[in-house]
Amino acid sequence: MEKKYLDAGYQQYERNYTIKVQYREYIVVCPEFRKGAAEASPIVILPDFMIPGRPYPVYVYLFAIRLYSTRPDKGQRWAAAETRKQFGLTTFSHTTLGRAMKAFACTIEENALTTDLGVERISNAKVKPSGFPTVRATASIREKAAEFLSKRLVTMPVRRTVIDYCWLAREQFKEYGRFLL
Repeated sequence: MEKKYLDAGYQQYERNYTIKVQYREYIVVCPEFRKGAAEASPIVILPDFMIPGRPYPVYVYLFAIRLYSTRPDKGQRWAAAETRKQFGLTTFSHTTLGRAMKAFACTIEENALTTDLGVERISNAKVKPSGFPTVRATASIREKAAEFLSKRLVTMPVRRTVIDYCWLAREQFKEYGRFLL
């Protein structure tokens, strides 16, 4: 891809992102391409595990969502604690999981993959989560998230491999042109 953009007259730069995993912070250097005027939108090539603006790789969020969604007897605090243990994180709270669940539910809704996710429509194109949900209110979201992930990750139990989650994120981006979260 780099050759394609350079041959088309783009200039190459670097964009750095910081992610946290296994009790460490890593800097991920991604190629950025710009053409012409400074106001032109840059093109950044990201690895499958990155979500710009999020401190953890996509597989951390998807693991937490899947774990929380498939265990209706457990809460967000439990799922967040298990996620911290699994990926060696010092901070991954239940509120982080809640925000990720909301973003995931909105993405699924906007991609028209499921309906009835406990969100309210704002115009024809925008979906906005309604407040911080209670355990009872998240039941539908949890079921839909579990169904969505189960249909796409059918080969293994809840503890998926990193590659499976990254594959899912890449396929969703290729199909819909947007991040899962």
